[in-house]
Amino acid sequence: MTRFSKAGFILATAGSAIGLGGIWKFPYLVGQNGGAAFVIVFILAFILFGLSIFVIEMLFGRESEQNSISTFETLAPNNMKFLKYGGLMVISGLLIFSFYVVVLGWLFHYLFLSVIGMPKTLQEAQEVWGEFVSGSIGYQMFWHLLVVALCAYVLNKGVKAGIEKLNLILMPLLFIIFAGLLVYSVMQDSFIESFKFLFSPDFSKLNSQVVVEAIGQAFFALSLGVGVILTYSNSLPKHGNFVRFAVIVAVLNFLFCLVAGLVVFTFIFGHGAEPSGGPGLVFVSLPLIFANMGVSGQIIAFLFFIALIFAGITSAVSMLEPLNSCLIERLKYTRKRANLTSISIAYILGLVVLFSNTESYGGYLTFFDKNFFGWLDYITSSFMLPLAGVFMCIYMGFILPKEKVYAMSEGHLRGIYFKTWYFTIRFIAPIGILSAMISLI
Repeated sequence: MTRFSKAGFILATAGSAIGLGGIWKFPYLVGQNGGAAFVIVFILAFILFGLSIFVIEMLFGRESEQNSISTFETLAPNNMKFLKYGGLMVISGLLIFSFYVVVLGWLFHYLFLSVIGMPKTLQEAQEVWGEFVSGSIGYQMFWHLLVVALCAYVLNKGVKAGIEKLNLILMPLLFIIFAGLLVYSVMQDSFIESFKFLFSPDFSKLNSQVVVEAIGQAFFALSLGVGVILTYSNSLPKHGNFVRFAVIVAVLNFLFCLVAGLVVFTFIFGHGAEPSGGPGLVFVSLPLIFANMGVSGQIIAFLFFIALIFAGITSAVSMLEPLNSCLIERLKYTRKRANLTSISIAYILGLVVLFSNTESYGGYLTFFDKNFFGWLDYITSSFMLPLAGVFMCIYMGFILPKEKVYAMSEGHLRGIYFKTWYFTIRFIAPIGILSAMISLI
């Protein structure tokens, strides 16, 4: 089996986790849901649910060294082999990839605009964004095809030559770019306002929907519930404290979300824009702000969109690898055939996502006030990912004997740490997640 190096594993899992969920999605969710009130719920969900289930996925992957379906089948008691169907969580990755690459296509377009010139008035910014998403079908299809082709190329290379190599190059560059953006933000007068917004809560905006979104964002941010961490852990170096790896990746991801929020809202508040801009926040407010900063704004815009593209591509390729792994191991597909199968399905779904935003076809692809894009995002982050987390908690907490779970941890979880984590995955995490989801009904 081809294995990651230690640095390669950390950067690959960080690359999967640190993506558009942290840079594109986290800031607009914070903006829409009470600033620090959402951040507090997100922190609790991240620690209680996210990090605990992250460790579960790593344990499953290290123990079985197989794809998700075979893992749940092999470890199950003889009379419970049907639990293998829990491995179909990999379908979530396919669905997420299908709208992820559409957003990446938008980012490529705005990277192009950062070079040739961005809109300088709010009306112009809104018109450029609206006309591109709802009317420029040809341009969107071109960028969509480009992104899918790039992801296919990386996935065809496999774990070592493709995914690890990509992350070894792009993740350090991503950190450098955002470190520079953070330093620039700290020197702006609006940084204090941005800091207060992220850490001064407005609890009046909290409701069950916000709580579920925060839980979904914690899963989304850590790439949980799609089999990514389980699959990557198959290739984890045999020697090394995997719990330390998990904590490093989780902390990196959490800090990155906060840094992204501070950077984005510093620009937003510095130019009097609204933080509750929704999914178009980085495509309307920020380009307008960058355009009015002159030459320095053009440079910052270019770096900002490059950083988002780096983060998006590293996350996108990770979303399909679990499904590819199942096709290769279960159906004996070659990597190229598996990749062609998953990429083709995702490409077609992505086109439907793309068309659902357009004026010409959106009406046919809108159901109950959400278009196809909105439904994929909502169903995966609010239901499929959390439910996969609950399944893994129940499996490891109640199906596997406690002694087996402890042996799987190889002594890296001991004493009070093991007891606390074990109690959390048996009771706190599944009950907390299900209670939040039931409250939506």
